[in-house]
Amino acid sequence: LDRLTAVVDHNKLQATGEIASRLNIGDIAAKWKAFGWRVCEADGHDVRDLMRAFDEVEAAEGAPGVVLAHTIKGKGVSFIENVPAYHNGALTPDEYEAALSELSR
Repeated sequence: LDRLTAVVDHNKLQATGEIASRLNIGDIAAKWKAFGWRVCEADGHDVRDLMRAFDEVEAAEGAPGVVLAHTIKGKGVSFIENVPAYHNGALTPDEYEAALSELSR
């Protein structure tokens, strides 16, 4: 299993709010380590940091690896960032256009 690498998009939100306020799971890295996984954390919005994390996990041997990608849900769109209501809802046509406009800046 040492060639297996999982990626966790750790944005800390769920559809009803912050995960910690609903079901505090504690230190997620410690939990993966407790099950024998090699853990490397990275900024999930930084390609170079993600590549570093993948290289680091791949270099270690003897256990599967996990990259904990710390992200912001909806990053880059001001009215969506960290707003739980957008976790699983559809954008209106106007919201869609506004989001595209912000992302193309």
